[in-house]
Amino acid sequence: MILYFILQLTFNERFVLSTSEPMAYQMFRKPGEFMIGGLFPFHSTVDDLENHWKPEPLKCSSLNPTGYLQALAMKFALEEINNSTTLLPGETLGYEMYDTCLNSLAILHSTLLFLARNGTEDVEVSCNLTEYKTRVLAVIGPSSTEVATVSMKLFSTFLIPQISYSVTADLFSDKSIYPAFYRTVPSDKKQVNGMVTLMKFFKWNWIAVIASMDDYGVTALRQFSSSGMDSGICIAYEGLIPTYLSASETSTIIEDILHKIEQTDVKVVLVFASLTQSIALFQEVIMRNMTRVWIGSASWVLSQSILSLPGIECVGTVIGFFPSAQTILGFDGFLRNTISQTYTEINAGFQSFALEADKIPIILNPLTALHAHSVYTAIYAVASALHRLLNCTSAKCNKQDSNIYAWKLLKEVKKVNFSIFNTLFSFDSDGNPNTGFDIVTHSMSMMGFTKIGSYNKEMDLNSYLINWGTPQNMVPESQCSGNCFPGQVKRVKGTHSCCFDCIDCQEGMFQSSEDEYQCQPCPEGEWSSVLSTSCRNPVYMYLQWNDLSVIFLLLLSFILLCLVLGTFVLFFHHRHSPLVRASGGHMCSFALVSLLAVTFSIITFIGKPADFMCRLQQPLQAMGFTCCLSTFSIKAIQVMLVTDFKDVPKKYIQWSKTIGTWFFLIFSIVIQGLFDTWYILSTPSLYQNEKVTFLYKYLKCEITNVLCFFLMFGYNGILALISFMLNCVAQAPSSQYNLARDITFSTLAYLLIWIVYVPVYAVVTDANQLLLQMVVTLVSASGIMLGYFAPKCYILLRNPEMASEEYFKIYNN
Repeated sequence: MILYFILQLTFNERFVLSTSEPMAYQMFRKPGEFMIGGLFPFHSTVDDLENHWKPEPLKCSSLNPTGYLQALAMKFALEEINNSTTLLPGETLGYEMYDTCLNSLAILHSTLLFLARNGTEDVEVSCNLTEYKTRVLAVIGPSSTEVATVSMKLFSTFLIPQISYSVTADLFSDKSIYPAFYRTVPSDKKQVNGMVTLMKFFKWNWIAVIASMDDYGVTALRQFSSSGMDSGICIAYEGLIPTYLSASETSTIIEDILHKIEQTDVKVVLVFASLTQSIALFQEVIMRNMTRVWIGSASWVLSQSILSLPGIECVGTVIGFFPSAQTILGFDGFLRNTISQTYTEINAGFQSFALEADKIPIILNPLTALHAHSVYTAIYAVASALHRLLNCTSAKCNKQDSNIYAWKLLKEVKKVNFSIFNTLFSFDSDGNPNTGFDIVTHSMSMMGFTKIGSYNKEMDLNSYLINWGTPQNMVPESQCSGNCFPGQVKRVKGTHSCCFDCIDCQEGMFQSSEDEYQCQPCPEGEWSSVLSTSCRNPVYMYLQWNDLSVIFLLLLSFILLCLVLGTFVLFFHHRHSPLVRASGGHMCSFALVSLLAVTFSIITFIGKPADFMCRLQQPLQAMGFTCCLSTFSIKAIQVMLVTDFKDVPKKYIQWSKTIGTWFFLIFSIVIQGLFDTWYILSTPSLYQNEKVTFLYKYLKCEITNVLCFFLMFGYNGILALISFMLNCVAQAPSSQYNLARDITFSTLAYLLIWIVYVPVYAVVTDANQLLLQMVVTLVSASGIMLGYFAPKCYILLRNPEMASEEYFKIYNN
């Protein structure tokens, strides 16, 4: 049943709805110099639509409290402007308001009337419409995307500014298709961005989405899918609720949707549905005793019809976005007075139909009044544009042209910038307002909701105001897989990017903030450890001069150096003595100088390695021992000849002590020199073509030519072995000094030390390898000193009488 009623705007003026056929959907009308059209859903249901076989007005029923209140908000704003002496002084705004019945067929009648030539009910179509005055200068409304789609292109053809107070679909932001469309509520794009920001804030990435199967729901779902995917949010399930099915069929589909949501085990459900479908959805949710976190759009989240559902408080936590709204000063009194006047006229017999009494509490509810804000702003946007078009001041309007066309007003609507509710309001290039959303949650407060934050490009949220209904009021988790640790990447399981295994990034790889699914290789010259989020240059370590172990070895080498120098001085002082001549004479000095070189060689192992030092490190040490051991080999041959081969002609013995000595020494040094040269030439640069595969490396001179290294030190081992074998079985001369014993002990000490060195070197760390070689060098040099030179020094210092010719005669003859 269509509820026609009489509403009075002032105490002494009455407006009666016309019941003639051309005005079948008209609810309110008041004449004025400049007419504004209004499209409001006074009713929410169309009766007997399936039997609509004639092109006659539809029969609408079920009073829509929100639509009724929004129409009164338009009246209130227009009366306020008409009574103002500053915005449009001396001018009056009239209006015609029509019922859309939330139906796209019903709105066509009203749309065509708005497009009729001013003062008539006839629509004229011509090629040039610039001088065509339409019945209204601007249109406020409609309320829904589906209804708006029918009228918008028609209004855009005539360039009549159309300002919607609740249509949020982003498709209408395209000014190439809808050049005349503007709105005072943010678009779904901003709402979707806010919802994505909210979900990222709570770390929800595994959700379900329910949308109504209309332009609003499908478009919003598509937008959220795109934005959510870019932000790592996965939609586990999408459910669509049809808009043109019977209640029982809709209920069956909703049951199936909710069952599938339960199977996906998501904890957060986003609902982009029109009010009718949202009511049906939550009725079924309440019946199933289903609790979730419900993210609501502006179309239903603060609807009194939703908040008043029995059991709605048991569905879980409801968080929603609602266009920022404030209470309009004086509107509550106007609303109550209007309803009071309506019943006065009903009792006086001026009205044929009564206002539905059960809807009055909903109309007077402060929550419903919030829907008046966007209508009120839309009226003031038109009035501000008209203020500019008429060249108005605060005292009067200076019209320069009596022909005021809708397309001229549209130019000014684009540029409006006025203050309302202590906030500057304007439209952007897409016709969207500069306002944002209030973030709300259902609560047991008097209003039925609590404001917990706001969103306008950035989110401001007080999450402590939300009742999650969980132990310790913890935020529910809604993730297919938990967060990976730093240094891990995601290996997707199945088709959803939010379902994954966490894989560790291995050495030489790192997890980049730009790629969550693949470990990135380190740049050349850098490296990383397992579970790294970045790479870095390697750290090189080496033997430092201030290391305790190095200081200790340097102290030992200094002591050895002093002993070698002391021995050298002692032997030089007694160079003509039989003992020194028997021990080798000049060859002893050469051996001692060689040991000095060996002792000095350990400093090449300390400090940061350099190419020059690395090439000389091993050859210098090997050559030092070669020079020393060569003298022992020569002396071992001489001792063997004079002790074990007494029949050898004396000239051969003398040759071995003169020319033969230098020949063998030079030959031995040349052989070692060849090995050393090979080693020096084959040693690459320390940092040449080095591929970094480490974070920490003990920097030392690597032995790259292992064969040459063994030849160098193996050659010394052969010299020591020859000396040892020649003298270990040599006969001790009676009443003479046993020189063979000294050679045997010194070479045996050398051999044993270096034999132990080889297997130990293979098992110790890099740092200890250097220390080991330094120790072996010092110990082997000390063994030579103790084995060969110490007994002779003892005689020279403590028993000089034993250094006589008689005691060393066998070696000096």
